[in-house]
Amino acid sequence: MKGVLCLIILLIIYIPITYFIIKKGKKKVVKIILIALALLFSPIISLIIWFNIPYYYLAPFEGKVIDTDTRQPIEGAAVLAVYYKTVYTIAGSNSYPVDAQETLTDKNGEFKIPEITKWSWGQKGYPEGHIVIFKPGYGVFPDHRGTIAVGVDSGWWPPPGKYTVYELPKLKTREERKDNLIFSRPDIPYKKMRNFINLINEEYSTLGLPGISIPKKER
Repeated sequence: MKGVLCLIILLIIYIPITYFIIKKGKKKVVKIILIALALLFSPIISLIIWFNIPYYYLAPFEGKVIDTDTRQPIEGAAVLAVYYKTVYTIAGSNSYPVDAQETLTDKNGEFKIPEITKWSWGQKGYPEGHIVIFKPGYGVFPDHRGTIAVGVDSGWWPPPGKYTVYELPKLKTREERKDNLIFSRPDIPYKKMRNFINLINEEYSTLGLPGISIPKKER
């Protein structure tokens, strides 16, 4: 909105000036001034328009999930792409989730989360996408230290749009499975990660533990 206001102010200033010069009959001067103004303000106006377009983009993710030991595909794993927006202030930066997409892996262990481009006044920009993968009985990616995104340097998130193979280790004991449930869950509405939460609750039930409660209005 600030950019739009700046554009309006510029027009308020220069339209009367142009009109005054035209009224005085100095057409050559008007032509020179208009060309100069066009060269001077075109980049500025372009930037103002660009940063105020209600454009919203969610990056795609695709890949395959396999068992670390057997190298076999893992079917039915929940793959959740969470998109974060970062706000920068004097005190530092702060990231928070603004949207999410999810899917389940097929019989070949493969998944594809689509690219989404839409017009939206409520959300604008290019939030950064992070992947979380959960399957009961397996280490959760990326929190479990035994999980791997093949070809991605440790400490970095897999890049959007690149086909990536994810390795999940099979958990052998009840304690391992309990500890695996202790990880940071995104603050996203249930409807955005229904499969993900259902699989987590399935694991809780298998272990005889109370699951994640879901508000009635979101069921």
